[in-house]
Amino acid sequence: MRQSFLSSRSLRFMLIAVLSAGFIVFVGLGLESKMASSDPATQVVQPPQPQFSVPPQRQSPPIAVTLPREKSVPSVPTVPPPPAIILSQPNPAPVTVKTAYGHLPYAENDAIRLEVVGQYVRDGYARDERLDIEAAQAFRQMAKAAKASGVLLMPLSGFREVSVQAELFARQIERKGSKEEAAKWSAPPGHSEHHTGYAIDIADQQSPESDLKISFEATRAYQWLAANAVQYGFELSFPPNNWQGVSYEPWHWRYVRSTRALQVFAAAKRPQ
Repeated sequence: MRQSFLSSRSLRFMLIAVLSAGFIVFVGLGLESKMASSDPATQVVQPPQPQFSVPPQRQSPPIAVTLPREKSVPSVPTVPPPPAIILSQPNPAPVTVKTAYGHLPYAENDAIRLEVVGQYVRDGYARDERLDIEAAQAFRQMAKAAKASGVLLMPLSGFREVSVQAELFARQIERKGSKEEAAKWSAPPGHSEHHTGYAIDIADQQSPESDLKISFEATRAYQWLAANAVQYGFELSFPPNNWQGVSYEPWHWRYVRSTRALQVFAAAKRPQ
């Protein structure tokens, strides 16, 4: 028993000795490590990092540019506008057109606008007469209304070419002796209302002796026209003492109801 006690005691001494030795070794190592870290000879020195310097960029010297000097413009003083003047507008002045012995110039109508309005018939002779489509329609309506009243209106002369008018005017010169006298009874070429297709010479079918004569004003046809023609857009072109100085022609009428016809005869209106 004594022997086992001694063995147990010996083991404790050995264990204490081992622990003491381990502690001494641990402390020694710690001191050595501390001393090594404080010794400059044992420290690891990092080599210095190379530093690169970038040379500064050279700047180009500024280029001197000589600009042209601006011309000095004198200031313009601002002038206020004059006050507005409101005037009463008079009636428009009549269109000034050069006439030929009192006759106004007229252009030929387009042939495509012309249509037969009726026939002039005397002693076995018959001739188709044409008017502008607007005037032709109005004339047919007017002749129909007159017939209902027992009056027979007959177209004597409608549209007329400039070449035909030239022949007629030349004959009048032979009869009257001069252009001035001829123009009182017939228009010079290019100056006849018949060129327009809106003018027509009308005859009384029942009074052949009055064709193209002043005596036409005594016929029933003229009396009916004087009272009713305006309702169908027709007016007498050359009444007595007309401003153009053309001889009185009771048989010569023109259509003025449409916008186109009014434009054609705008210059024929009596100046105010």
